[in-house]
Amino acid sequence: MQQDINALLQAIYDDYQKPLRILALSLGVPEKDVDDIVQESIIAYYQHYPLDWQPRYKKSMLATIVRNKSIDYFRKYQREHVIWDSEYFLENQEISARYGDDLMDQIICEELYQDVKKAIGELSKELQAAAKLHLIEGFSEKEVAQQLGITSVACRARISRARKRLKQSLGPKYGL
Repeated sequence: MQQDINALLQAIYDDYQKPLRILALSLGVPEKDVDDIVQESIIAYYQHYPLDWQPRYKKSMLATIVRNKSIDYFRKYQREHVIWDSEYFLENQEISARYGDDLMDQIICEELYQDVKKAIGELSKELQAAAKLHLIEGFSEKEVAQQLGITSVACRARISRARKRLKQSLGPKYGL
């Protein structure tokens, strides 16, 4: 019985350690700490979930555990990220660490972040400006209208069209 469990655990490690390492690295975990995160994740899986689950369930749960372990890692070491600064998305972690608040949700929402960035980039320039100012930076419709030099009715229409197009673009993937 113990040999079967050891064999299953070894098989999980052999099958999933490489993709889990890649995931941890993509989440920003330093290379020196990636192996620890992966091993802690596999141990956590072993302690709480069945070893004989279907591969898709194992993969999904292990990825979730790696994300959570990465979040714990960043909380422990107080790493700071910024997703949005003024007019530009900050991609360079070195630059983003110098600005703003601690946004650990970036780790959890990295895929959503990339999808939203792409969807906003596909909007017309007028809709992009309104969407960035109102939806991302949080300015009121009145403030956005003033900054863009348009009427509040035109601003409301642009924001509405931007939301509609973003919903069409992101909806199928995120159930919007």
